[in-house]
Amino acid sequence: MAAKGPAMDLSSFTDILTCMLGILILIIILTGIDASQITVLVSTPMEHTGDDKSPAFFECRNHGLFHISLDVIKNAVDAKTEQIREQVEDSETEFLKTASQTQLEIEGQRLDYTFALMGRYVLFPIEEAEGYQLTRFMDETESMWYGSRLAELDPQTQFICFFVRPDSYKIFQQARALAWLRGFNVSVELQDEKNPIMIGPGGDRIYSQ
Repeated sequence: MAAKGPAMDLSSFTDILTCMLGILILIIILTGIDASQITVLVSTPMEHTGDDKSPAFFECRNHGLFHISLDVIKNAVDAKTEQIREQVEDSETEFLKTASQTQLEIEGQRLDYTFALMGRYVLFPIEEAEGYQLTRFMDETESMWYGSRLAELDPQTQFICFFVRPDSYKIFQQARALAWLRGFNVSVELQDEKNPIMIGPGGDRIYSQ
């Protein structure tokens, strides 16, 4: 009769298998919950490497959506410049003094007027400002706030750049999905909670993704 060898302890191996099985079950449950909330599948567009399109800017902040229109900003800066010049009677010294103390509030953003005179827009978020609430992108029509702004843009010559704050990733997903369905390429710039958005000379080049 052959001699029996020492017994093998498989308790550690079974513990590892139990942990792996538990992780797999958790992943399956989380995937099922996430999938049950998806009503429309939107394919991810291929990377766009060309630089022939100009950006249109939106910010996702405080669970809302804000439009950063460079045309609106430029018109506001030009109007303020004319107002200050009339106020100081074209005195350059008084103009510079007043300009250094001036800030503009434009669509939920506080604009540094001094930088704007040099063509660089430095936008600070106004904490109490409330953006557009986009909850279901499928229901957004061209008569609504976000839908109407997309309708004014041309996907052949423009792409959408989203500045996304940490508290507003869900509304970013909704806004991005609708932009994709309208044929736009999209770029994403992640932002800290309160840091300013800087657009203009000295900034980084933005490409659609």
